[in-house]
Amino acid sequence: MINLDKFFSSKGNFISVSFRSEKKPAASFKGTILEKRIEGVFRAGISFENLSSVKEGIESGERGEVQSLPFGEWERYPYIVKHIDKNGVFSRYIRLYPTPNCVLKVQYLVNGVESTKEQFLSFLTPSDRAKAENGEKPECITIKETNLIKIG
Repeated sequence: MINLDKFFSSKGNFISVSFRSEKKPAASFKGTILEKRIEGVFRAGISFENLSSVKEGIESGERGEVQSLPFGEWERYPYIVKHIDKNGVFSRYIRLYPTPNCVLKVQYLVNGVESTKEQFLSFLTPSDRAKAENGEKPECITIKETNLIKIG
């Protein structure tokens, strides 16, 4: 388990974070383990509704008002979201904000072997592949605590 003290003390600051995520392969590649590792600099301890892009979007009518969390509830606002899934499994998620000029270092692994992005994407369903190829950077991300590799 990673010590989150530095994370909790980074209100509005920039912090280096590494994490992993697993992607579900298309049915024809069932059993293939797809893992993506990401490292970058993010902001922590800020409120989504206070982002200038969100305020400007609401003001211009490009987006609606900020809603409640899409899942879970705040355990420690604005850092940690807790969630109990339909099977009763408890998970914690950290909330991060990619910086505008953030260059992410991404490593793609197929069955534990480093591969290219193109190879990795070829194992995904067409819809997941299209989302990944879009390359749009979200305004905020929520990462499962167990997927953290390093903070700070």
